Amino acid sequence: MTLCYICGWNFKEYYSGGDICPCCGSEYDFDDCLEKEEILEKYCGNDREKLHIMAPELDDVKDEKNVACDIVWRFIRLKWVKKGCPFKWAKEEGIEHWTIQDAKKQLKTIRYDYDTLLPLANKIISD
Repeated sequence: MTLCYICGWNFKEYYSGGDICPCCGSEYDFDDCLEKEEILEKYCGNDREKLHIMAPELDDVKDEKNVACDIVWRFIRLKWVKKGCPFKWAKEEGIEHWTIQDAKKQLKTIRYDYDTLLPLANKIISD
């Protein structure tokens, strides 16, 4: 079983760089390759206090340095939660009724609790 690092979707087969999760829509080795300054702008609206709240481990990282994938995944996950955990290609995957309860259950497979993520997700800037 191979699970999406962002949303917990079960790919049922191995996935690698360039593959896109049909649930959250994240593309591996593309969406998760960001520098600190890109995260600061894209997810925090250049608000360093927001960045500190969501990723204090980045406080001492230079703005132009690439950020570890697990930290970038955190921001992508929070953005997905903020959007209401939509299933990007539900019809193509045969999903007829996707609910927030389904998303909560799926997030638990990768050890994340939706209700714990939501307050942080609400700090992410909107598109």
